[in-house]
Amino acid sequence: MTEKPMVRRTAAVTAALLTAAALLRSLFVGLEIDEEYALSLGFRLVSGDRLFETMWEPHQLSALTAAPLVALFLAVTGTTTGLLLFVRVVMLALKAALSFWFYRSLRGALGRPAAWIGALLLLAFTPKWFLGPDYVSQQFHYTLAAFLCWYGYYAPGPRQYRTPARVAAGAVCACLSFLAYPQSVAAAPVFLLGMVLLGRRGGEPRLGPVPRGALVFAGSCAVCGVAFLLWVLQGMDFDPGAFLQRVQLVLEDPQYDFTPAQRAQVLLSQTVTMLRFMAWPGLAAVVVTALSCLGGRPAPARLAERLLWVFVACLALRCTQYGLQDENLDFRHMYLAATVAGGVTFWLDRRCGEGRPARTLLFWLGWLPGVAAYLMILRSTLTSLPTTFMYLFWPALCSVAALALRRPAVRLLPLAVLGTLLLYLVACRLWLVQTVGWKPADITDTPLVQIENGPAKGIWADQKAADMQECLYEALQPYGGKQLLQAIGEQHGLGFLMADGTLKVAQASVISGTDSDPRFEEYYTLMPDKLPDVILYDDAEVRDMDAFHAWLEEHFAITDRYTVLHGTASLQVLVVDGWAE
Repeated sequence: MTEKPMVRRTAAVTAALLTAAALLRSLFVGLEIDEEYALSLGFRLVSGDRLFETMWEPHQLSALTAAPLVALFLAVTGTTTGLLLFVRVVMLALKAALSFWFYRSLRGALGRPAAWIGALLLLAFTPKWFLGPDYVSQQFHYTLAAFLCWYGYYAPGPRQYRTPARVAAGAVCACLSFLAYPQSVAAAPVFLLGMVLLGRRGGEPRLGPVPRGALVFAGSCAVCGVAFLLWVLQGMDFDPGAFLQRVQLVLEDPQYDFTPAQRAQVLLSQTVTMLRFMAWPGLAAVVVTALSCLGGRPAPARLAERLLWVFVACLALRCTQYGLQDENLDFRHMYLAATVAGGVTFWLDRRCGEGRPARTLLFWLGWLPGVAAYLMILRSTLTSLPTTFMYLFWPALCSVAALALRRPAVRLLPLAVLGTLLLYLVACRLWLVQTVGWKPADITDTPLVQIENGPAKGIWADQKAADMQECLYEALQPYGGKQLLQAIGEQHGLGFLMADGTLKVAQASVISGTDSDPRFEEYYTLMPDKLPDVILYDDAEVRDMDAFHAWLEEHFAITDRYTVLHGTASLQVLVVDGWAE
């Protein structure tokens, strides 16, 4: 074996081992409220709650994926103890399968090194850093699965256009992505347009003027939509009027009560800070690009493209340094930069013959739908501008893949960009610990405690999170079979899964919120059978819940009240006996 292949193989194995170590650590370490929220939504569906009827969460449709995992674990074990670790293992296995599928599908077009690092990136990346199947994670992974299904159908080769079932399977995955995060439905018309153009240019069999793949996609989406609506309506006595009223009620969430102009103003104010953060990486990119041109200067357009990609690599290094130093996982500006650079690469290479089939697929079924979905999400989400860049990871990866198609002439640049992106993910996963409230801390100042009871058993978390899980277990173990209301601003989603999964959720929504939501009071008027048997208060409440607490104690008959303590956690338990007289 020559020296160069040996170095490449050593680098590939080292990257794989570091990625595996980072993911193994994520499997057992850290606990975050959004991951708890995802499992509590699935548990509601399993325990008998109905979408839109008794579940009023804005992300309730993501329960369709979490529910089968919860149901399977309950059926096999008869308890919820250890459920979170089981779900993480399943998700990690599925991520590994998708990553391997990506490598096998694109290694011929991208080359083995680029496809290998791209697969490791897919394995290491989760939008909110935890492995649990929350709505954002579902949107990303289902989108990836849909692309891989369609790539196998449209990519040139002996199987091209031969298995329409691949298109149908991809359409099902796309529909699950749309359900998990409805705003991402903006990608659907782009998918359809792309399939029409791909089919017409590639000589795909047609039905009339429309290529078969586009028809299968549209038909499969229609079937999925009708099946979903029928399933939801049968739980509401097939009353479309009642269904639409409940949808409107769910959409009237006070947390999302802002206009496009207000959202634009917030984003504009954050853009200035973002540009300041990018200044030093931009200067470094100019210097590196200038040095790279000493041996010969490319055309202006190609020079600008090179500058953009060097900037992506420099920005990834800056985000890595910032994340580790300031313990911040929200600064992922390099995904935005890579997406923009990718747009330039797709345009400049639009007539390039090398790698053209794969490039066209990456553009129409990857990059452009991802950008369309992001723009719709950007309008509706509450998160800050830097945090929204997690939705651009897939378009960013498609962008680097498009650059790698131009091999071997620019083999080093895409590998360098891919390497810096992987460095960011692995370094942050190994060094930082995710704590409650989406707040990371580093491993040197965060003592970890293993949770010994409840759904999170076996997970190592920070002291505060671990104490709360044990406190929830002790407070709720005596109330198996009862209906629980957490009158808490930052909900402890796994609390609903205590008592071996026998509790019932007795509230409109299990998402963290405030007492300013009048729908919580309306909920008990519309569904009196949902009155709680037990209410929890968190003595370390971080939001203003006084008005909601006052309403509960005025309208419910509180027969007992006591405090449960465990370490740093303190919960008040209120026992309820129906409406107050």
